[in-house]
Amino acid sequence: MAGYKFNKNEDPTMKKLFSIAILFLCPFVIAEDDGPTIEGGVQMTVTGTEDINAAVGLESSASQTLGAIESGTLSGDTTMTVTGTEDINAAVGDKACADQQMGTIGKKATC
Repeated sequence: MAGYKFNKNEDPTMKKLFSIAILFLCPFVIAEDDGPTIEGGVQMTVTGTEDINAAVGLESSASQTLGAIESGTLSGDTTMTVTGTEDINAAVGDKACADQQMGTIGKKATC
């Protein structure tokens, strides 16, 4: 059996129902996630010590985030305390990209 062949005498009702179901479900499948919703007070304390982010080589990329909220909705009082000590971000090579973020809200990686 090489595959299913449509019979011209077959009732197309199921095909119609399936097509209608797909039309209604499709927006939920392709909808983008806007991220989490955080309501109320948010207090975030981030300490980074001797963190290394490196992209080495041709067209290499590296991305590192510490205490980053890249998407979503924040409401209420927000406090972020970020401390970075001896952190390294390096890109070595033709078209290499290294992106290091500490304590950012709403910024996505650039690499």
